[in-house]
Amino acid sequence: MSRFHFQDEPDGAAELAALLDDSGVPYERSGGRFQLLFAKRGRTWRTVCDCEGSRVLVYGIHPQPVADWTAALTVCSDMNRQIVQGGCFLTQGRIVLRTGAELLEALTAREALARALEYNAAVMASFWDVLADGAAGPHQ
Repeated sequence: MSRFHFQDEPDGAAELAALLDDSGVPYERSGGRFQLLFAKRGRTWRTVCDCEGSRVLVYGIHPQPVADWTAALTVCSDMNRQIVQGGCFLTQGRIVLRTGAELLEALTAREALARALEYNAAVMASFWDVLADGAAGPHQ
């Protein structure tokens, strides 16, 4: 019997858990919410994935607390004009990059999830210094 049921909508949480398990990525899970640490280019940040049905939202959270909201909002606005997918915003004193994946079929679900996670990580790593400067605000 095949694991693929082509008429069924993919379960984002099950597909994400399988992808992370197969990749050996450590994570914590509470229902449809996954938390993991991402590291790229010597930088480490927390990534949270929220799954509901076939939709998975990926939140890359910059670790530096926001000291200057005006500077951080300016950085978010600048990033939102440059990135192709998702959006950058402030919440709970941190700059967050949200991307996501809509899983259309079981056969391509893991590939779509991997692309969403990789894109989020690539943007976080590429804009790391800009995000840190935005969180810190103007230097005195």
